[in-house]
Amino acid sequence: MNLKNVNLYVLRASERLNPYVKAIEKIFENTLAKVSNKIPISDIDIIVRDNPPGAIPETGEGGFAYSSSFIDISLNPEFPNFLEVVINKNLERTFAHELNHAARWSTVGYGTTLLEAMISEGLADHFEIEVTKNKPSPWDTALDKEQLGIFSKKAEKEYYNEKYNHSEWFFGSKEIPRWTGYTIGYNTVADYLKKHSKKKPSDIYSLKAEEFK
Repeated sequence: MNLKNVNLYVLRASERLNPYVKAIEKIFENTLAKVSNKIPISDIDIIVRDNPPGAIPETGEGGFAYSSSFIDISLNPEFPNFLEVVINKNLERTFAHELNHAARWSTVGYGTTLLEAMISEGLADHFEIEVTKNKPSPWDTALDKEQLGIFSKKAEKEYYNEKYNHSEWFFGSKEIPRWTGYTIGYNTVADYLKKHSKKKPSDIYSLKAEEFK
């Protein structure tokens, strides 16, 4: 498949994705049409593969945008109701999220500091909601109000640290709850959108992280 030089490759060596290839391609085509009407998308290779370790346990899929030109989507065919839940429900969000990352990579980049990473993730999460009209993901609301206040203050001390621990902030540790970075990023972008009510996530995908503080 080649749309605006955006190429989708469903890897088939394991054969477990073979029954779902047409469904995956259709969802990708529909998502790409929605996304490309909102932000510039071109020159990207996307692979979709059978890779349970790379999938989020709660949702059965996961994605990673390595650059402006390469996206890796992992699926877990063993996930319950795989076609209904992972393919038909969750995959659209993942495509939209990672395409937003790719577009940001082509402008200001994903970022090298904690603040930049949080904003990049927050923007991608808000963008996928704009595209799919779905509710926030679990990682957007992983902290209660008290925790959000505590860890937002903790994060402020590391905002401009290029040696921050990405895994700790986004996937958790003994000191920091799982998905903290995603939740702080989501709320920071939400605050910006409240202050700039005429703007949508698609309008600010390339805005520098410093503009959100």
